Amino acid sequence: ARCDSAEADVVFLFDQERPELENVVENDHVALHCTPAVNLFPRRADRIFVTERFSEYQVTPDRTRPLDFEVYAVNAVTGIGAQAEDQTVFRPFFAARDTDAAGGDTGAYFATNRVPRTLSEREQRAGRRSSYAGSDVYVSLVDSSNAPYSQEIRQLSIETLCTNRDLPLHMPVGRTDTDFTLEIGAPVASTRVVAGPTAPRSSHVDPKPGQSEGDLAWRLISHLSLNYLSLSDTTVGHGASSQRTEGASALRDILRLYGDRGDPVVRKQVEGIRSVTVEPITRRIQTPGPIVFGRGLEVGVVLDEANFEGTGPFLLGAVLDHFFARYVSLNSFTETVVRGSERQLVMRWPARIGRRSLL
Repeated sequence: ARCDSAEADVVFLFDQERPELENVVENDHVALHCTPAVNLFPRRADRIFVTERFSEYQVTPDRTRPLDFEVYAVNAVTGIGAQAEDQTVFRPFFAARDTDAAGGDTGAYFATNRVPRTLSEREQRAGRRSSYAGSDVYVSLVDSSNAPYSQEIRQLSIETLCTNRDLPLHMPVGRTDTDFTLEIGAPVASTRVVAGPTAPRSSHVDPKPGQSEGDLAWRLISHLSLNYLSLSDTTVGHGASSQRTEGASALRDILRLYGDRGDPVVRKQVEGIRSVTVEPITRRIQTPGPIVFGRGLEVGVVLDEANFEGTGPFLLGAVLDHFFARYVSLNSFTETVVRGSERQLVMRWPARIGRRSLL
């Protein structure tokens, strides 16, 4: 839409009045000409010299500044033989691939291994510049059977996506006329940081204190067999031998895998999940032709609103709605209902099959 005036009013209409929302929304919560910025950029790593003594090689974006760069992903690996023109393209071994479309099985693949970064001697003596240590990435060359690649390769050229580890936390934000400079010409006088930068998150290879790397790996593997029965509060057995299985505890364990373990707000919200129930329901399915009804599952979640001060439980409920929909069985659907600790209704989301709304 085009506006010829210097000012414009934007009006948001709600179905119901929420006085608590009025108390937390202020004028400075809305700003124009803003965009999120991500510390992620392509970079060619330093050349790696291949020898028979090692089965994997560390990917180093810049050997002169190893603490300022961290490999986020390996995009491409090219092997170079005795002559510069002798090049072999290695494909990711664990990626879904169509060998026919890619020109057949060349037998040249690479695999990556991410490990917690080892502190340097200087860091062990004087300490780290922040609490974030980060990780290192190693690459290995294999054939189609995941055996070591046997053909002669002298060097590796690797294209990566990198971050600057914890370096953005030390930016001199707000001290000069602009916080960023553009690589291209644009009619921009200055670029300033409105909020952030946020602290980097540790990867899953860096377990929290008191937890081994193997324990974390098994928890991730157990997520592959997730179903709605494991998330429901149920009673197993009868009489004195009956036991109550806590679906809320299982859901909290899953969310801890993906939430920022160093953020106290995230931890508090995860602990705010009080109960999870799953009940069969029947809903009308919108399809061409005669009226059709289907059976699905109503997933009820009770959240302690005291753990969501300042934000409310709606956002987490919206995330859980999409999460539950991905684990529905074939020819079924889910309908997520979130209630507060006093059993008042927060939101009932429409029934959906996977990522598609049903009604």
